Amino acid sequence: MKSAFHFFSSLSTGPRLLLGLFALGFPLVLLGHFTHTIEVYSWLAFSPHQVWKGQVWRLLTYAFVAGSVLDWLISLFWLTTLVCVLARNWHGRELWLFCLLCAFSASALLALLQQPVAGLVGGNGAMILGLLAAWDRLYRRERIILLGMGEMSVRQAAAIVGLIEILILFCGFGWLVTLAMIFGGAVGWLYLFVRGKSALNRRSQVLDSARMARLEM
Repeated sequence: MKSAFHFFSSLSTGPRLLLGLFALGFPLVLLGHFTHTIEVYSWLAFSPHQVWKGQVWRLLTYAFVAGSVLDWLISLFWLTTLVCVLARNWHGRELWLFCLLCAFSASALLALLQQPVAGLVGGNGAMILGLLAAWDRLYRRERIILLGMGEMSVRQAAAIVGLIEILILFCGFGWLVTLAMIFGGAVGWLYLFVRGKSALNRRSQVLDSARMARLEM
C-alpha cells in the first residue's frame, strides 16, 4: 500500500489530477444517487440533444463519470497504468490536452451526427484508446509481461487491451458509440503522427543549419 501511494505521489500535479477526477467521479455518482441529493451522472454524462440545447460541458465531462461499477474499475486500472507510464514522457499539460482531445473528438462526432443513443453516455473509452495508441507509439519495441498471457511486445499488449475495451463499449453502448470512441482514439493517434513528423522536420532543419555552418568555416 505504501509503495502504491509513493508511486502515485511521485506523479506531477497534472497526471494526479486526471486520475483523481476519474477515480472520484463514479463514487460521487453513487453518493448523490443513494442520498437523493443530486444526480451527478444525469448532469455530466453525454447527450447529443442536451449538448445542442447549450450544455456543452457534457462534451468533456462524460469522460469522468463511468457508466457502471465494472466499467469504472476496468477503466481506472488501465487509465492509471497508462498515465503512470506516459507521464514519464509528457508534461501534465500535454497529457491533459491529449486526453481531452480524444474525449472531445468522440463526443463531437456523436453530437454532429445527432443520432439517438441508448440513454446517457459516460466513460473514458476514447481516452483509453488514445492512450493505448500513445503507449504503442512510444514503447512498441519493448517487451512486457501481460497478466495471464505471458511475455509479449507493447504493440501486442496495446492491441489486446484495445480490443477488450472495444468489446466492452459495444456491449454497453452499441455500435454507434463504439465507433465514436474509436474515432476519438484515432484522432489521438493522428495527433501523435503529426507531432512526430513535425519534430523530425525541426531536427532535420537544425542538422542542416549546423552542417552549413561547418562548411562555411
